[in-house]
Amino acid sequence: MGFVHDQEGIMNRYLREQSNWESHLKHTRRFINTSFADHPAESIAVLGSGWLLDIPLADLCDRFTRVFLVDIHHPVQISRKIRDFKRAELVTADLSGGAVEQLWEGRKKRKHGDGGSWLAEIILKQPLPDLQPGAYVSVNPLNQQEILLCAYLTKTDYFQQEELTGFRTRIQSFHLEWITKKPGCLITDTVEVNMDRQGNETVKSLLYTTLPAGFRSEQWNWEFDTRKTYRPGRRTRMEVSAVEWA
Repeated sequence: MGFVHDQEGIMNRYLREQSNWESHLKHTRRFINTSFADHPAESIAVLGSGWLLDIPLADLCDRFTRVFLVDIHHPVQISRKIRDFKRAELVTADLSGGAVEQLWEGRKKRKHGDGGSWLAEIILKQPLPDLQPGAYVSVNPLNQQEILLCAYLTKTDYFQQEELTGFRTRIQSFHLEWITKKPGCLITDTVEVNMDRQGNETVKSLLYTTLPAGFRSEQWNWEFDTRKTYRPGRRTRMEVSAVEWA
């Protein structure tokens, strides 16, 4: 469904864009490090841990008794890396609330041309029911999940735009409703800006719901792709928002 391929693509792009990504990664790590300053949580779950490029793992392990690193797939390099962090634990989980499995199973049952009438039947359930951390850190699964799921859907069938938009809203709203039940912070791409060779910009919103207000927030730009490979012939910049709530 593209999750592993996307994860590999992130590392490949990082290796090409390392100097351009550093500001974004530092902003992210700093925002996470300055969160939960007055919170007594003993454990924390990092959602969308991936390659840990933007996660201050050593600092989190100093501050919390348990650090759960949660993703749908963990690169083998990360499995080796965390052996040096006794308080860290890898957790493999679908953070979409079960949408991944239901879409995969649904493709076997539905007929080509059914479109999105069955999307409303997908039931989203709270992920990690057996894991009860004191706080959450969400690093980009808010939009990455629905982007990959919708890309999979459009490869397997035809959907009306409003059907996909409704599904994107459900996935994003569900994620926020779930994680805001406990103290947490979120870092997510909110806007994608593409510039062509003539300097013309196209702007695309990546949000299909409203971010929590929180008591602390920051925004910055991420020079995501300067080699013009993500959107062929265009340079891509992401606008990023970070928010913390209690």
